Amino acid sequence: MGDPLQDGHQEVEPMEDEGDDEMDNGYDDHGEEPMTPNFAVLGDHKAPERKAIQRILPNWLQYPKVITSRDVKQFTDLRELDEGLVEKLHENGITQCFPVQWTVIPELLAQCRCGLYAGDAGFRPRDVCVSAPTGSGKTLTFVLPIIQALKNRVVPRVRALVILPVKDLAKQVYSVFTKYCEGTQLKVCLLGGKTSFQSEQKQLLRERSEANPSEEWRSDVDIVVTTKGRLLDHIDRTEGFDLSHLRYLVVDEADRLMTDINDNWLSKVEKAAYTAKPDVFSPYVRSRQAGLTIASCRRGTMHMQKLLFSATLSLNPDMLEQMSLFLPLLFTVTPPGSVTQTSDGAFAVPGNAFDPDTSAISEQLQERYVDCEISEKPLILLHFMLTKKYQHVLCFTNSVETTNRLYLVMKQMPGIKAEQLTSYIHPNTRRRILKEFEDGKVQLLISSDIMTRGMDIPNVDYVVSYETPPHIATYIHRVGRTARANKSGTAISLVDSTEMPDFERVMTEAGRWDRLKTVTVKKKHLEPLVPGYTKALKVVPKILRSQKAKKHKVL
Repeated sequence: MGDPLQDGHQEVEPMEDEGDDEMDNGYDDHGEEPMTPNFAVLGDHKAPERKAIQRILPNWLQYPKVITSRDVKQFTDLRELDEGLVEKLHENGITQCFPVQWTVIPELLAQCRCGLYAGDAGFRPRDVCVSAPTGSGKTLTFVLPIIQALKNRVVPRVRALVILPVKDLAKQVYSVFTKYCEGTQLKVCLLGGKTSFQSEQKQLLRERSEANPSEEWRSDVDIVVTTKGRLLDHIDRTEGFDLSHLRYLVVDEADRLMTDINDNWLSKVEKAAYTAKPDVFSPYVRSRQAGLTIASCRRGTMHMQKLLFSATLSLNPDMLEQMSLFLPLLFTVTPPGSVTQTSDGAFAVPGNAFDPDTSAISEQLQERYVDCEISEKPLILLHFMLTKKYQHVLCFTNSVETTNRLYLVMKQMPGIKAEQLTSYIHPNTRRRILKEFEDGKVQLLISSDIMTRGMDIPNVDYVVSYETPPHIATYIHRVGRTARANKSGTAISLVDSTEMPDFERVMTEAGRWDRLKTVTVKKKHLEPLVPGYTKALKVVPKILRSQKAKKHKVL
């Protein structure tokens, strides 16, 4: 049997042309080209080229409100801010107003000008996102407007909720609120601190009288500062914990908390906030978010306003969509030349995209790196401390184990007062170490990345990355511990040959590579340090075995 495609094939004899010989030349009798058939010849059809679909960001992301570096302003020039708060700032030695505060605070105060729940001109308040460098004054940016908006309240209710990713950062924000609430009737509560769960419950709520056990629970605080996990515990387990009067939901270090959105924490908070409960003390009602109608305008609805703050705020539309933001406003700091101004005065981000990584670092920061071998890293750190006489050095590693080993080596070296910070160290001990570092009693503080996010560590002159961070966000949060509050600082990364390719790629993608300058440490400067370093290395294994034995004994 032959080829089935060939068996049924029959050759067709070409038909003889019945026309004149003149037709053989391929032209008609008028000398024109033959007409094109009105159907496409199979195999000759070419589909039109389709343009690639380009994703367009929403206008609030594409045209953010840019926080520019203006001349130094004073808080006394911020007329919207209450005079009592300005005096309190002066008492604490703060007079200058940072650009992020000068730009964002008036917007937040404007949205409660017509009443705590009414928003700007009686409309629902818009949610606000702020992406600004570490040390630029973000904490006071939300602390001051919240206190001013709530200070005249009559009945205490939980009207402000501040969520942070770690306990240490929550304590820091709590102390700021406490400081500026002095002289008012406002009460601040910290959840997730050193007190027990039952003690926190007593702080949150007034005890019901024994004579009337059916009496409703009443809140005894106005502002709650907490971590996410502790907050969810109180929502589930604390009877009478009421968020139905919540006016401000502040999410600090929002990029980290947004990555945990899959555990459904935000929907639980919103469900607790929009649980309708009758209250004889309030003329307002709380209902789920809905469309604007004539009927909805007739009643006073108490809305919750979300305030998102971070140095590396993710502007991924899909991730931000999960936050259920209402007509959001974006405030961001961008370096000169990275945005263009349109004819109507708005700022446009080139390429319809905005990367906060390129603008989340202070302009006062000097960035350096040392190209070295991995075996040279401890010696280079010793060179900085003993030869260069660096003080107030904060050194980061990528793991608790490396932090501990490096600390043990540095502890054996005469002339260096070193301490370590890891998640295994008790919070009270951590506070003591930080106080000693602030006072200059500790020259070198070695830490895992527990300290990278938001912590305000005073007097850091140098940040050394002993190991390069795996992500640009980690780098930004590390170097953000110095060059804060318009002060200068230096960040030095120790990069070995195995780390260099990834380090250069990450820095290039973030637009930082060209800003990095090389620091050369000659081998002749390291050789005198080798004997002392070798002697310290011999002691470390014995200490590690002792630590391991103590750990097993505790277990």
